[in-house]
Amino acid sequence: MCGIVGLFSPGDPQRVWDQEQWRAMLAALSHRGPDGQGAHVEPGVFLGHARLAVLDLSAAGKQPMFSRDQRYIISFNGEIYNFRLLRQELTRRGHDFLTQTDTEVLLAAWVEWGAACVGRLDGIFAFAVFDRQERTLFLVRDHLGVKPLFYWKSPQLLAFASEPLAMFGSVIPLPEVNAEDLDGYFTYNYLPGSGSGLKNLRQLPPGHLLKISPQEECLTRYWQLSCPATPLPWSRELAERFGELVQRCVTGQLVSDAPLGLFLSGGLDSTAVALAAWRAGRHPLAYCLGFEQAGFDETPAASAFASHLGLALQGEVFFWSESEIRTTLEAMRELQADASCFPTFQLSRRARRDCTVILAGDGGDELLAGYDTYKAGELTPWIRRIPEILRKSALAMTPWLPADRQRYSPRLVLERLLSSAQAGPRRDHASFRRIFSDTLKQRLYEPEFWQAVRGQDPVGDYVARMDEVPAERSYLTARQYADLHHFLPAVLAKVDRMSMAHGLEVRVPLLSRELVEFCFQLPDEAKRQGGKGKRILRDLLADRVPPGHLQRPKAGFLPPVDGWFRHPGPMFGVFREHLEWARNHGVGWLRWHEVEQVWEEHQQGRLNAGFALLGILQFINWSGHARACGRRTQDSLNNLKS
Repeated sequence: MCGIVGLFSPGDPQRVWDQEQWRAMLAALSHRGPDGQGAHVEPGVFLGHARLAVLDLSAAGKQPMFSRDQRYIISFNGEIYNFRLLRQELTRRGHDFLTQTDTEVLLAAWVEWGAACVGRLDGIFAFAVFDRQERTLFLVRDHLGVKPLFYWKSPQLLAFASEPLAMFGSVIPLPEVNAEDLDGYFTYNYLPGSGSGLKNLRQLPPGHLLKISPQEECLTRYWQLSCPATPLPWSRELAERFGELVQRCVTGQLVSDAPLGLFLSGGLDSTAVALAAWRAGRHPLAYCLGFEQAGFDETPAASAFASHLGLALQGEVFFWSESEIRTTLEAMRELQADASCFPTFQLSRRARRDCTVILAGDGGDELLAGYDTYKAGELTPWIRRIPEILRKSALAMTPWLPADRQRYSPRLVLERLLSSAQAGPRRDHASFRRIFSDTLKQRLYEPEFWQAVRGQDPVGDYVARMDEVPAERSYLTARQYADLHHFLPAVLAKVDRMSMAHGLEVRVPLLSRELVEFCFQLPDEAKRQGGKGKRILRDLLADRVPPGHLQRPKAGFLPPVDGWFRHPGPMFGVFREHLEWARNHGVGWLRWHEVEQVWEEHQQGRLNAGFALLGILQFINWSGHARACGRRTQDSLNNLKS
């Protein structure tokens, strides 16, 4: 994994940027590539690369990399797992290779097949290829968006980068905030779709290729998940095929010339990945982060399974202090307020002491219906049958329920169940994920902001994803499909940013394209049974894990968010400091006196607003990072004038 950045001026092929400008952009990504930086600059084009060496650790793997005939230049972030098979085929076609990198193979594949080569790639990637002969730039992102790629364009200029704020401050002034994006963020605590929070700045959608030349601009979807109208019949043979696929996908991602390890929790997904790695003959170091709070710590289960396989487990306890909060916030430079950013940051830092590459179990919940939100969707139709007066009475009683003792407290779950059931069929699933209700938005949004977005429907955008699934398929499959395209990208963004803050590459074998396509052919009975998800995975692990391992309730990697903002502790000082900064620096969009009132009501137990307060904290933090880019813009202008 690495960081990529670049500029392209299709309308002015003679434009040149000075060294100070492009070096500032490259420096902003240095944490993603601690093993070296490279740049190529010629009239109209700049391509930059911050390298994290994983394959062929020698200087031969330096990027940007040229094709043998010097026509193409590539800046590549990611891993191509089938690069050795592609290399064999390309060798038969007359290509020869000077390195052992997948980058050189990818570049040769582009020379041989052009943009059509992306359909042959098995991996996670975001890359830019510049055709010097045709003066054309191509941007490509992997099928599910595991690797990030942002781009900004005007009529005369296009910029791209692995992280959005790297583009701004030296060449391009910071854009204005996009109100629709911001409303989507507050709705879910993440940015849905291709949003970025800033105008004219978008994420390249997963499975897409963008072509830019002086003559044209074309965005093409090269991969779309197929969801057949009729699922495969449930059978033992189907379960065996699933097991073979998991084994093949994990084995294929064990290739690395740098040290490789595992994230291992007590959950089924990381257990399956660890088991497959062990069966492939590897015994990597395993890493787990525990919590002091009862009910939050998965270390005992992870330790039991590591001992079962004979793996060495490196365990640490989540450390909570104002310094740790600020350090993590410094790495959170996007509108992303997943509370598990904090433990993921610490776990990645620990793993990076020994490893450069990690295998993780992300994606299993979306593929095999493991989230408790799927259970909620089974309950809401029954809740709607309860008379409205009784539902309102139950909602009025929620302040009396416990609020801090679990990841998702009984009070929070009941409130979300009742409100999502009220949203109606199909809208209930997306509504269960909401952080800001319309009532809270109207209370906290500045009047102009509220008027600008009150006609938007972020829940409807989520539901629209379900409509892409054939009507013959189940509501469960439709919800999984929507989660895969709407919610999963935010999970992947969290993992990427928190791990790459330490120069750590995280691979997600359960999201291999072949396995994803297979899982969306599964019938419902292969996924959920008896109120539990991942049936087919449970069957796979049944005779291969310690007794009781499969009976553990689902936990997740979430700290006690409501308690953070309710009980005096490290978060109190950080949040108050950020709140005062927002007021003193004229940060708009929210009514800050109302935010403070909501916080006070949360402390008193009158509201359950911990996740909303976390979203507000990260919005303020992001605003501070963005303003720093604006200051760099002004400094650059002053330097040019002088």
